[in-house]
Amino acid sequence: MSSADNAVFAVAARWLTPLGALFAFALLAAWPAGVGVGFVAGLALVLPIALNALIFGARSVLLAAPSLLLRAGLAIGLVAAVAGAGAPNFRWSGELVEAGAFAATAAGLSLVTLALMGRAGALRDGAW
Repeated sequence: MSSADNAVFAVAARWLTPLGALFAFALLAAWPAGVGVGFVAGLALVLPIALNALIFGARSVLLAAPSLLLRAGLAIGLVAAVAGAGAPNFRWSGELVEAGAFAATAAGLSLVTLALMGRAGALRDGAW
């Protein structure tokens, strides 16, 4: 669906994307470390990305956030989470684990979502 097909969806997506990102970052900042908020905030950040991919197409989202950038975010998130878990006596280890979980979840699920949505047009209807 292009943005000209239904202007209401396009405007709603443009309004909800920054609000969804703000909600994810507010979750990450407000909750204490160690309760799994990094994973939940990462899931909350994937929702606006998936909404934009549904409305504007996966290619337009990949132009805004290239797959190389998402892969780098996934790698940095995994390194941060492992470093925080590997040094439990470090003063900010809990926050480092949560930030790593946030980055890894958001980047990894965005890559998976965009890969699936980008391939949906190439799938054929066939007899299963």
